[in-house]
Amino acid sequence: MSVKNFYPQFNEIPYRKTSIDMPTVVAFAKTLIGKYSKEVVRMAYCIFRNESANGNSGVNNNYGGIQADNAKWEGLDLSNVIGTSILKDGAGDVRRFICFNENGYQTCFEFLCYKVQQRGMFIGSAGVVDSNDLYNIYQKKWVANPKEDTLSAKADFKSLYNSSIKNIA
Repeated sequence: MSVKNFYPQFNEIPYRKTSIDMPTVVAFAKTLIGKYSKEVVRMAYCIFRNESANGNSGVNNNYGGIQADNAKWEGLDLSNVIGTSILKDGAGDVRRFICFNENGYQTCFEFLCYKVQQRGMFIGSAGVVDSNDLYNIYQKKWVANPKEDTLSAKADFKSLYNSSIKNIA
């Protein structure tokens, strides 16, 4: 099966599940406050955790669900990209993901901050006032195949956001 590749300059490599501990991610995230607002960093933290099962399910050090089969990404630093890998996503669709070296968690996190800011996906941007709004905007502007909205999914996202307030203070 052929899956589109908008990054043909990078070889296809085998999928490898990777992980990163969240205290390391939080320490890096805090270095981005100033370049990005605290609310942008908090939302990036929520997406990072949600897309990577709390840092436990990276796709070759890709912890943001950053795919290579839809279009080229504006604002993505390619200096830590090592290839692409094909894998079924959370919705069961076969997708091509961008793969990173060991510094991928940093590239992913900073890219998430860039996209969160660019797309207005943070508390304080137009129409976003609470964690319910964040959940809705995340589903609309980041998730390729949004799940059915459930109270449980919204509660989980609210928990992520509350964790971001505690960790990204």
